[in-house]
Amino acid sequence: MNTSAPIKVSIVEDDTTIRETLRSLFIFEDGMEAFTVHSTAEDAMMRLGETCPDVVIMDINLPGASGIDCVRQMSQRCNSTQYLMYTVHDDDHRVFEALKAGANGYILKSSTPDQILDAVRELSAGGSPMSAHVARRVVAHLRPTGTASSLAESGLSEREQQVLALLAEGLLYKEIGDRLGITVGTIKQHIHRMYDKLHVQNRTEAVNRYFGR
Repeated sequence: MNTSAPIKVSIVEDDTTIRETLRSLFIFEDGMEAFTVHSTAEDAMMRLGETCPDVVIMDINLPGASGIDCVRQMSQRCNSTQYLMYTVHDDDHRVFEALKAGANGYILKSSTPDQILDAVRELSAGGSPMSAHVARRVVAHLRPTGTASSLAESGLSEREQQVLALLAEGLLYKEIGDRLGITVGTIKQHIHRMYDKLHVQNRTEAVNRYFGR
């Protein structure tokens, strides 16, 4: 039996059907809790400032203030909360504005329930999940300076450089494990060591280092 505290998930989504579908997903998932639900950014900013859930799933297009505005303000008040943008949009401007505002992950509403749950788990574990299509759009706008030698100078092993390169392609942990023939647990060990060596906190920062940003 899992005795650890459940991941508290809040949802900010103006579409009633989507909001209730997400809520039901977390109500029935072991190790997670549907903490609060909100239909507007204003309501979320008013009610979440003192409770600070573990993860907020945030729609971008909301009546009134946008999800990006909400994240920008909430990340100052709840800096331990992880923010997952959840939207139909994958255009470059919205992606980068959300990440600059403080979002830690960005997935599309076409994602499956399992992909949503995996994204929340990855966020809670310190990762930065992005739908593969979104990740590739981010990568396409970063110019590699490229360089295995500069990464090696940071102390990364050859295997850690391989893992980082696959992260930069937008692959999930399981996909990286399948590509390299190692377990997800081993992938996580490489990633934790890699973060320490690069002095970064999450996937986005590590990928930025890979591309010399």
